[in-house]
Amino acid sequence: MVIDKLKEYRNSFSLILMIIITGITQILTLMKSSLVAGIFGTGIEIDAYNLANSIVSFLFGFIAAGISTVIIPNYVKNTNRKNVDTFITALYGLIAFIVFILIVFRYQIIGVFSNRDELFVNICCNTLIILLLANYLLAISDVTVAYFQCKGKYNLPKIVSLIAQLIVVVILIFYPNLTISQYTYIIAIGLFINFLLDTIFAFKEGWRVYPSLAFFSPGTKKLFKIFLPIVFSTGIYKLSLMIDSTIAARLQTGQITILSYASQISNIINTILLGNLLTYYYPKIVRKIDTDNNQKSFWKQTIFFHLIVCLVIAGFTTVGHETVMLLFQHGTFTEEAARLVYVGALIYIIGQQTEVVRDLIYRYFYAKGITSVTAKNGMVVSAVNISISIILVYFVGFFGIFLGTIIASLVSLIMMFIKFHTYFGFENSFKRILGSLLKNNCIVIITIILVFILKKIVIVESLLLQILIFGTATLGIYLLLSVLFYKNFKEMLKMD
Repeated sequence: MVIDKLKEYRNSFSLILMIIITGITQILTLMKSSLVAGIFGTGIEIDAYNLANSIVSFLFGFIAAGISTVIIPNYVKNTNRKNVDTFITALYGLIAFIVFILIVFRYQIIGVFSNRDELFVNICCNTLIILLLANYLLAISDVTVAYFQCKGKYNLPKIVSLIAQLIVVVILIFYPNLTISQYTYIIAIGLFINFLLDTIFAFKEGWRVYPSLAFFSPGTKKLFKIFLPIVFSTGIYKLSLMIDSTIAARLQTGQITILSYASQISNIINTILLGNLLTYYYPKIVRKIDTDNNQKSFWKQTIFFHLIVCLVIAGFTTVGHETVMLLFQHGTFTEEAARLVYVGALIYIIGQQTEVVRDLIYRYFYAKGITSVTAKNGMVVSAVNISISIILVYFVGFFGIFLGTIIASLVSLIMMFIKFHTYFGFENSFKRILGSLLKNNCIVIITIILVFILKKIVIVESLLLQILIFGTATLGIYLLLSVLFYKNFKEMLKMD
């Protein structure tokens, strides 16, 4: 009886395990950032590293999203592997060419992105070479990760990433007096280990890719027809993030590093929650897309995932400042810099509630084989992001970069709701969907108010104790309110 009851929630347990593993990995990432903040502060060296890293992230970030979105349906449906192999061969050949061009013309490229002095440019260019080569190898793991997802082995690549991150953190702990060049090589070693272990385990699981040149096959053309709009839409969005870094690089020294740390905190949440939720649920969307109740299931999970993200918003609002101070405020990293990181990260995290809904709607379109809609949406929204960020920076300063991003994200979600209605209609009432999303925000607001009242009553000096006590209070109050607001809360946890 108990075993049968537990089986009902096995999907949730699998996802929870995935989140726990990713969470431990991201804790190690925070430890790494904390160590680096103490070593380099917000000086010119770390500014140069972060600009180079943002360029590399721009190149490889949107490619990763496109690869998994295209390959997973083909692995799930067991389509012609020759077409998939040709797709992979052509794509990684093109990426290698782009990497070569970036290395050859790195000084000219950095000159476009920044108006800093010669020392900054030299550090940035040297860092760029190392990060490009290391991330190219890691990009190959995007294919193996997609393969693991289709095999139901979601957690294996997560464990590999955990091991690689642990190695980097241990090295930083034992060798704290590093130059920025040595730090870059350590990061590259971690990326290489990640790639190597992923590839070894994938081969043991039966994954194979054979170089193929069937470029003109109808199946290969179809894959690129799906892939290119995804890359274009995601690439435009990544470009807007790259513009954010460029704007920060032209402000005073340290601003690009503060932006980087705030983005990193947001990305950690994004990876733990949004990344895992989408990784877990996208193959299920593909399998359920043609069933009679696919929309009912889709919107139920979307509202539940939004509820999870809203918990993070509540938690970071109540104990995020203490967490940032504990992690970053030491060595050469100042109290004011920590405050700026907290405020910037909070703005980004608030915007994640729209991102999770929008990205799930994107996956619904992808599963239907419709990618042009998301491409057009990405173009419009990224233009909005860039324009608003530039305008807001002029009027409100540094935080205009953050505000522009979340405003653009909200615009993106509104546009995708309209497109969803146009293409598929709403089998569930849209008012009910919107009402549930607003209900989740009400739970957030009530939770935050109650916890801040508690913080006024209970005075705790230790930062660590504040995080533990008020973080636990936030979780408890939020879960209690969720149960009170949703009569079917237990059903939502099954995540069928």
